[in-house]
Amino acid sequence: MDATTKKVATDAAERVQESSARTTEGFRDCQLKIFAAAQENMIGMFEYIHDVMRARSVPELFEIATTHSQRQLSRMTGQAQEIAGAAQRMASESALPFGRGFDKSP
Repeated sequence: MDATTKKVATDAAERVQESSARTTEGFRDCQLKIFAAAQENMIGMFEYIHDVMRARSVPELFEIATTHSQRQLSRMTGQAQEIAGAAQRMASESALPFGRGFDKSP
């Protein structure tokens, strides 16, 4: 193998390694966001159950359910945006090492 081929192969291997590290870091960030969303949703569910147990009438129960549904929809919209943003960052950052040109000089 000549020096140029060896240099290109080494450069490619380093880029794959860098991309893999960035992908791993991005995947971890996505996982943390998903776990945080799940925890937030569980807390919301327990709050809802607590409120339902304290309801004194059917109209109050409907009001609690409506309020909870609106709050949960808003919460999940924000969570979806955060998770999607983390996934987009992971995809774009993992591709960064391949966006640079290969140095063909020995």
